[in-house]
Amino acid sequence: MGRRVVVRRTAALWAAMVVLASTLSPAAEPVALRVENVTVPPSSRPPVNVWVKNLTEAPYEGVLAVSPPEGWQLSPAKREVSLGPGDLGRASFAMLKGLNLAANAYGVEVVATGGGSTVTHKQTIAAATAPYFKPTIDGDPAEWDQAVPVAWETAECKTAVRTYWSRRQFAVLVEVEEEKLVRLGPDGAGQGRGGPFDAVQIAIAPRDAVTGTSEDDEAARFEFLLCAAEGEGEGRCFQLAAPGMKLAEAAKPRALGPLACDDAELAVRRQGQTTYYECSLSFRPMRDHIRPSEGREFRFSVLIHDPDGTGLRDLGTAAGLWPWQRNRLAWSRFEGDDWPEQPPFDGKLEWGMCSSVY
Repeated sequence: MGRRVVVRRTAALWAAMVVLASTLSPAAEPVALRVENVTVPPSSRPPVNVWVKNLTEAPYEGVLAVSPPEGWQLSPAKREVSLGPGDLGRASFAMLKGLNLAANAYGVEVVATGGGSTVTHKQTIAAATAPYFKPTIDGDPAEWDQAVPVAWETAECKTAVRTYWSRRQFAVLVEVEEEKLVRLGPDGAGQGRGGPFDAVQIAIAPRDAVTGTSEDDEAARFEFLLCAAEGEGEGRCFQLAAPGMKLAEAAKPRALGPLACDDAELAVRRQGQTTYYECSLSFRPMRDHIRPSEGREFRFSVLIHDPDGTGLRDLGTAAGLWPWQRNRLAWSRFEGDDWPEQPPFDGKLEWGMCSSVY
């Protein structure tokens, strides 16, 4: 039996992980479970971390067991968990052996036994990591074969996110399967229709960043919007947020023109039914918050705007975030957006930098 995991509630952890818990109805199960993505390739033997949330108003005592994917070996086999009412815990399992898969999708099963019941949680996790490489920003995905894809489907439309890093730049390629691409027109609206347009919204933050729950709080993220411009292969990048900005400002729809980001390189190309957004962002304005280096962990997430198709696609859905981790202050608004009534998930998913895939 592994050592006991005792977790006490902290203000930062509560704010980060429990945003809407007060609106939940009494739970049918005593705990909620979530497995983090690993932040380096499995062959590098990263730990597997499991979040446990006590959904009851009574203390919880239980045992946590993880069944890893084929080719992985974890230690210990089990961990004891002790949580106070409403508390949140994180249990870590060391990886003794890991195996990389080209699809970068790994099925994990977690079983929590305690509180008079057994809770089983199945989840597919990924290696959410950026290998070291500096691509040419031209909209061609050919150079991205060594960047592991984090992929998911929304209404049978595929989305894949790949990342690279170098000493000076953070690069991202987002592949969006969609029936039609609506470009950003010169007036800031969808070309030829005067309405919403297709776009990719990304958020980057330090590892310990927390999303506030009040408009008086300050943003702890860098946030960008990537759009297809009128010319084939052309794109425009806008910076929507930076650390220190009031969340009240980010929550208001703003005109994009004054938010143009001159430091970014962006190319957007359409091939068949897939739109490729390839972008490079300078680390220079981020260095006081995120310093690029091997093994560095940070927070990252993506929203896909497909207003004439699948609507808003949220990477937080693929990462297994809990329903109460939705937060309308986690993402910025802009003129021409078309958000659903339900807010997106928090934009601070675990991510990492590695030297290479293998």
